[in-house]
Order: sequence, then structure tokens, then C-alpha cells
Amino acid sequence: MSDTMLRFQPRNPRRLRTLRQLAALFLLSAASPAALAAQDAHDRSYETSIEGVPDELEGKLELISELVKNNRNYPTSAALRRAARRDVDAFNDALQAAGYYAGSADFELVPDENGGEPEVVFKINAGEKFKITGYNILYRDEAEGRPQTLEEANIKTDGQSDGATLQEQQQKFVTYLLNNGYPNAKIVTRRALAEFDKAEAEAVFVFESGPRAKFGKPVIDGVETTDPSFISRMKTWEEGEEFDRQKMIDYADRIRKTGIFSSVQVRAGETNEDGVAPIIVDVQERKRHTIGVGVSYSTAEGPGGRVFFEHRNIFGNGEIGRVELRGTQVEQSAKVSLTRPWPKIDGEVFANGAFSNETTDAFDARSFEVSGGLSKRWLNDNLETRGAVAFETTRIRNTSLDARTNQDERNYFVSTPLTVIWDSEDDLLNPQKGFRASFNVTPYAGSDYFTQSELAARSRVHFGEDDLVTLAARMALGATFGSSFTNLPLNKRFFAGGGGSVRGYGFQEAGPLDSEGDPLGGRSKVEGAFETRVKVMNNIQVAGFVDAGSVSPDSVPDFTDEYFIGVGGGLRYFSPVGPIRLDVAFPLDKRETDRGFQIYIALGQPF
Repeated sequence: MSDTMLRFQPRNPRRLRTLRQLAALFLLSAASPAALAAQDAHDRSYETSIEGVPDELEGKLELISELVKNNRNYPTSAALRRAARRDVDAFNDALQAAGYYAGSADFELVPDENGGEPEVVFKINAGEKFKITGYNILYRDEAEGRPQTLEEANIKTDGQSDGATLQEQQQKFVTYLLNNGYPNAKIVTRRALAEFDKAEAEAVFVFESGPRAKFGKPVIDGVETTDPSFISRMKTWEEGEEFDRQKMIDYADRIRKTGIFSSVQVRAGETNEDGVAPIIVDVQERKRHTIGVGVSYSTAEGPGGRVFFEHRNIFGNGEIGRVELRGTQVEQSAKVSLTRPWPKIDGEVFANGAFSNETTDAFDARSFEVSGGLSKRWLNDNLETRGAVAFETTRIRNTSLDARTNQDERNYFVSTPLTVIWDSEDDLLNPQKGFRASFNVTPYAGSDYFTQSELAARSRVHFGEDDLVTLAARMALGATFGSSFTNLPLNKRFFAGGGGSVRGYGFQEAGPLDSEGDPLGGRSKVEGAFETRVKVMNNIQVAGFVDAGSVSPDSVPDFTDEYFIGVGGGLRYFSPVGPIRLDVAFPLDKRETDRGFQIYIALGQPF
């Protein structure tokens, strides 16, 4: 009998559906209740098992089985068989992909003797896993000087025949071509020629390489306000140098890092008769202006606010100008900054001007500072080094009752801050991955001579399904060399206490106080914090924390000094703009001058 199935299209489909419904109704009315129950049970369920699975595929075949995953209803044995055949086809593909080229799968539908659930038994005959004994490199086009073996491309082989390994090897080979003069190289196909009697196979990789090429000039498209020569100067190659795709990728990254483009596409153009390929750069410029605002509140510093205005690409060479205003009850500041990329070193130059007014329990100070310097990023932008020269002048007054007769002092300093920052965190307001550490050394000369250094680090780990629990920690150390405690200007002393320091204590109050309860500060500091965060809903997190800190008149931290410890808890609401944080903290060893608790409201995780 032929396997061909004859089909016909009824002239009146609606009439046919009506006849089918009437027939189904007749069968249901004629069936006994017991038969209906048995049929309903058969429609609802079945069992499955897989026999003869190789160890490396244990559990994996279940993931691709329609019958194992879905557990849906199949009203007839024929429907169940059709689903089983689809699974068999998927199993055969999986065996081939795993290197069992002679393997096969089949199934058997076993009815239950007691009229219960039928069982679909899949039978896997994997056979012996094949070993790749040779690798044949073929090209579909003509060119000279191309590698003919995997060894020429420094690709190691181990004879594994699974599809993932072969795909990885082929991808490495085409990457080698792209990085060694062939900008248009691509994969065509891949196959394995099997010798079933030996359980061996030969891998055949087919490519198109295109002609060998050298780097040409960048061709810039899409610019409006940007100087095209600025983009060209960021190139990571010399014209006439052999094409290397990695250098083209690095070039695209340099352009993106300027922050002035919303879209950057870089590709190699057609190779000309001289063997030169231009590099086509398609960019789309971002909007040039950004305005941002932020608010905060704490019982230690009162309400706070922040507003900034940023203007990008001011002169067409990637310059970014920024004006930022900040204010709380204890400090108000204004800062103006200008940065410009320096493509030659993959860095940037910057200049800043800042004014601040501080009115704290320890002192009143008005400061003005100008600075300029150079920064550069390394190691995939995770490492940043910064060097600058700064001039600042401060008018300062000691506001403690013990020094009410003191007059204002004017200080002048020239400093050269040097900073190293490692930052692999994935988000500014709510980092989930990565680690941040910074080390700063600043020598001062002028009204006094001293050097200050600070070290800070923070990170976090996650536990449970969907990162249910987060453990986060931070630490900070500070030291001062070359100046006595009494000669060190008040605004250069280290203080602890407040929302960004030791929660539970007032601003600058986690340290020694004078006879009137005003903070004295110190030449050194130690801070540490530990926080546990637990998700209770998709967008709500609860937290418990312990903060500790100490300041000392000694030049370096004395870890045996008295520590001020704050404990508390809080809520995090994950809004579209970032986590909104509410913390309540209590001083563990409350003094007469300390409040019973402190409240902090801000945008973003504390660390």
C-alpha cells in the first residue's frame, strides 16, 4: 500500500463541522459512564521513560522532550504517537550534536494492563561516540596566503566530536582570519564525514575569506556637530597596517566612551585594488543637553537637593561641560567641570572649579578650588588612574564654644592628588555585580605641609534563587602625615558619622567631642559597614545593617581606639529611576549629646 495520503476539501466546511459535532454528541450519549471515565482518564495523563541514555546526556534529553516537558492532553493514541515521533526526531538530532553519529532513538507505547495511564518508553541506542581524526579546511573563494590547518591558527584540538566543540573551533578559526588581514572572512558551513565501522569522523570547515587587506582611512558618516577629524584621530591603527578586527573593535569602543553618541557602528569597507579597506564609521549623536535633579533627607543633615546641567560636544571634539549644585543644611556647593577626550592616549583631560560653604558643629568654612589634570582607563575600563594639580583657598572659623574668641583664618594650598580606582560594578545606583576600590594620595603645600591618603572598598555577594539575599560590605581608611593634630586645618581633618559614614550618629559626630559636645575630628579614620538585604517582593527589599567607625588624632589609624557603632534597618523600593532607600539607625552606645535615632532617605543603595 502506498504511503501517499489522499486528501479532499469538502465543499461546505461548516456542514462538515456540524456533522462531526452531532457524531461526537451521539457517541458520548451512547457511551456508558464507566467508558467515559476511562476515556477521560486516558485524555488527561500518560507516563514517560527514557532508556539507554549515555551518561553525558543524562537529564538533557528530558529538557528537549515535548512529552516530558508539557504533560498536555492527548485525546487519542495516534496523537500521543505523533508527539512521541517528534521527540524521537529531536533525540536523534541531539545524539548527532553530541557526537553519536551512528546513534538512533525509537519509542514504544505500552498500555497499562489495568486500563490506567499508558507509558511512552523511549529507547536510545547511542552506540559508540565518534572521535574526530582529521580537520579539513576548505575555502569557497580564491585568495593567497591563507592558513590551511587549525594548527596554523594556533587552535588546539582534542578529537571531541560534539557540535559545540566543532562550532567553537570553527569560530576561533574565522576570528583568526578576521584578526590577521581578512576583514570579510565568514563561516559558510560545517559538516562531519563519518566512518561508521571505525567510529571515526573528519570535520570539514568551509569558509569565505575574501581578499587580504590593510587598514585604510576612517570614513565618517552621520555627524552633525562633531568634527570628523576628532573621530578619525581616535583610530587604533596606522594606515597601511595589516587589518586586525580587534583593533577595529577597540576603535569602536573608544568612540562609544566619549559619551556623545547614541549609536556607533564600525565595519570594514570593500577592499580596493591596492589591498586597502576603508573603515566605515556610522554614528548617531546624542541629544547635547541633560538636566538632572535629586533629593534626600536625613535627621543628621536635614533636607538635601542636587541639580546638574550637562552640555555635550561643546566645540565638536567630544568636550563635556557640567554644572552641578548641591545643598543640605550643613553644606552647599557649586561645581563647574570641563572634560575633553585625549584620543592619543585613550584618556581625557579635565578642568574643575568649585565653591563650597560648610556650616557644621565643628567649623564654618568657605572654600574655592580650581584644578586640572589627566585621567586614563586601563584593563577594559575597569582600572582608572587620575593625576591633577589643584589650588585652593579656605576661610575657616572654629565654631566650638571653646574657641569663640578665635578669628577667621585664611589658608592657601597647592596639591597634587593622585588616584587609582578599580571599578567593575555594573550599576551606579544599584550595583549587583563587581567590586569597587580606590586609593588616593594628596600632598599639600602652602599654609602647611602634609600628605593625606585614603583607601576605600566595597562589594557584595548574593544567595538563593533570583539573588534572594544580598550581603554587602564596605570599608574606608584615612591617614595624615607631616602635620600635627593642632596645626591641621579643621576642614582637612577626618570625621565620621552621617548617612554616608556611620549611620545612627549625627553628621561628623561618630568620634571624640570637646567639652561642649562639638566634633573634634582627627588625623586618621577607620570605617566599616555590613548590610544584609532580603527581597520580600519583586520591587521591595528589606535591610538590616551594622556600621562602625572611629577617628583618631594619630597620623595612622589605631585599630584599638573606641569604635562608634550604629545598627538599624530599612526598606528599598525599586523604582524606574533606581532604588529609593529609607533607613532608620540607632547608636549602640548612646551619649548624652546623641539623638536616639537617625532617619535617612535617599536614592540608591548606600554601597
